Amino acid sequence: MAGPGRIPGRYNLVIEGAYDTFDHRMPIKEFINRLQNDDVPDEVSVIGLEEALSDSELRTDLKRAMDRRANDLEYQNPTVQFVVEGSFHRQGKTYDLRYDDQLHSLQDVFGTQLERKEDGNWLLTPF
Repeated sequence: MAGPGRIPGRYNLVIEGAYDTFDHRMPIKEFINRLQNDDVPDEVSVIGLEEALSDSELRTDLKRAMDRRANDLEYQNPTVQFVVEGSFHRQGKTYDLRYDDQLHSLQDVFGTQLERKEDGNWLLTPF
């Protein structure tokens, strides 16, 4: 069901505990595999984005898989949440994730179309 942090057809980035998450949770590496196999669930909360942002190889794998499946996801219209620890910070026109006292660029994975929603604990971006 659509609601805050749960908009279908977009990537929803939410701070852990700020919004309801889905019962179906999967780690980032499984999400990459599901993208590559065109097997993304209708509703899923992906955990471990912090790990991908601090690991250049994992970040590249995620970005590549997301880019390759963007059109398929737009057609399939799943609801995908990335549940993260930390906080979002705006830097100019882009957003970073502050985690473990470091800023990690979200633009590297999600591009420049991130849009802040509600109280700032939720970002939204197209597939």
